[in-house]
Amino acid sequence: MSETACTISLGKQTTAQSPPCDLWPGDVLAQRYRLDTLLGWGGQAVVFQATDLQAQQQAAGALVAVKMVRNDLPPDACQEAIAVLRWEAYLLRKLQHSALPRPLRLSHTPGLTWLVRELIPGTSLAELVTRGPCDPRQVQRWAVQLCDILTYLHTQSPPVICGDIKPSNLVLRPDGSLALIDLGAAWTRTRHPPKRARLRHGTPGYASPEQLGNQESDERSDLFSLAATCYELLTGDDPTQAPLQFDLQRLNLAAPGVAPALRWALTLDVNRRAPTAAALRSALTLPLTPTPLVLDQGISLLHQRDLLQVAAQHPHLLEQALGNGTLELWLVQHPDRVLGKLLHDWRAVCRTASVRQRPLDVFLTALAPSDGSPQLQVYPDRIQFGLIPLRQWRNWSDPQRVTIYNRAAHPLRWELDCPTQRAAEVRVLVDGCPVRKHSGVILSGNSTELWLVAAGQTGTHQGVVTLRCGVYSIPIRWEGTGWALLPIGPRLVARLAEVDLAQPDLVPMLETLMQQGRLQRWLRAQGERALATALAAAMRRSPPDPLTLRLMVAQVLHRLAPQRFPWLRLHGTDPVDLRVAAGDRATYTLEVENLSEHPYRLAWSSPCEWLRFKDAVSTLSSYGRSRCMLILTPPVSMPVGAQQVSLRLQAGDLQLPITFAVHITAASWVERVMRWFFEH
Repeated sequence: MSETACTISLGKQTTAQSPPCDLWPGDVLAQRYRLDTLLGWGGQAVVFQATDLQAQQQAAGALVAVKMVRNDLPPDACQEAIAVLRWEAYLLRKLQHSALPRPLRLSHTPGLTWLVRELIPGTSLAELVTRGPCDPRQVQRWAVQLCDILTYLHTQSPPVICGDIKPSNLVLRPDGSLALIDLGAAWTRTRHPPKRARLRHGTPGYASPEQLGNQESDERSDLFSLAATCYELLTGDDPTQAPLQFDLQRLNLAAPGVAPALRWALTLDVNRRAPTAAALRSALTLPLTPTPLVLDQGISLLHQRDLLQVAAQHPHLLEQALGNGTLELWLVQHPDRVLGKLLHDWRAVCRTASVRQRPLDVFLTALAPSDGSPQLQVYPDRIQFGLIPLRQWRNWSDPQRVTIYNRAAHPLRWELDCPTQRAAEVRVLVDGCPVRKHSGVILSGNSTELWLVAAGQTGTHQGVVTLRCGVYSIPIRWEGTGWALLPIGPRLVARLAEVDLAQPDLVPMLETLMQQGRLQRWLRAQGERALATALAAAMRRSPPDPLTLRLMVAQVLHRLAPQRFPWLRLHGTDPVDLRVAAGDRATYTLEVENLSEHPYRLAWSSPCEWLRFKDAVSTLSSYGRSRCMLILTPPVSMPVGAQQVSLRLQAGDLQLPITFAVHITAASWVERVMRWFFEH
């Protein structure tokens, strides 16, 4: 909508209807702004040329433009129009460019919201196009200026997308420069101005297909609108009469010099369209010399080959440029079309990337060619797993290493697929978890290591996992034999005799395996059916306490080293209603029974200060019994209630934890008097 037109402009028609607002030329807003001329109105607002009476008295620039919300809108549409006007005022305050009007005042009162901004002198391009096709060289200069304006908008943080470039929103100043006077449809890549999304942005005929289809749009939509505007200026055809339909042959005849660049920007497929305003500007004129991106250590990027070299040799510098936003800004300003496309490929990957992925890996994924390369090598191409655990036990084999090497001159994206088989399966470890699929990207000249694990039914198995790089595939064959294996620490044990008794934390690991039921199943597979049945029965009776669990594990270790690990039975470890008065003395007896033919050394200890041992023997004979008297002397200050008493019995190399409850009671008055008498 031109701010210099003296008629009401509605598309290509002129009307003398009354404006959809409560004000007329001659009215004064806020006792300061006199409305002089109605410039026109659109779907949400009315625009007047006005005189700033205060500025007129000060001999300053008195002419301004006043944009106010229409008064004939439904409540919801009115609220949206107010939000759009406020958003436009915010953008104009934030942006500082000679091609954009300066905001002067935003006012909101019940029933009226209006924005006062700088009045751009000149002629609307919508008025020029009514006079016939324009000079191609002039249109080329205007297109270059628009590319510069869009580059400024698109390099903001966050990028600003104009959303509605058309002749009526562009004013040609007397000095030949263009001004963009309407940002009402503008939005950023992180926020839209209206709180409620509108069905579509932009004007049909100038808007891109993704805008008209209410799809996700970006900076490339502005380039389409720029090209549609230039098409109308060059051919005189009104694109609003047949949106998205352009006579490209007529465009070629009207301006053969700029037609290829405009056809590129008019491409309906957004992925094949001009990627950035800088790339389109370079296509409209002679190729521009790009500005280098200077990284730390004096390293600079000028072309894509420099980007690939830095990615391979100094990835940490590239990661810094990603983190501070300088790399994205450089891509937006670079005139190269390949780097411009990389910008949007990178953003597309970011939208689908996992939050766990490093920003550098996401960028390298976009940098890798989509069709892959045969320069990806893998070693070895055949894996021998040997014995693998039974799949129903939910164990996995020892990891086998596979190395992937990139011999190409650019990063390569790879994907490993491990198909599921009925009898056996292979998985790749990712952060310690086995998964069926895994992917990544490898820098040029670098390698990465993968670790594969397997599990299956009893018997011999073989299969293939596939490494893909774009359209190229590399089969990796594997073989393994299903067997009952028990994971103890970092090892998988196939037989009871292979258990390493020097393994740190061996006893706690066996206790965990017993609670999971794996130890019992493994013992049964070893032929130790009686022991496995006894352990399973004990686990089914009730959740075992730490002492019972330790005694059951001791039976397993006794099979391996009977001289070191005893087979014992303890009596009296669960006393019933054991009571002692605070300051008094009580005794309790524990009995240890040796169920094997080997003698063992015994040692009793306790962290409890008011517990002592009496008659504790140091050696337990074969098939013998040993009693130990516990003397409990809780102090007078001991609080009344249940107290947990813990002690340890070291028998050979086995340490048994024993815990029982003692009820502390208050001493009677007679006991207190007698105690005082004996103490004094």
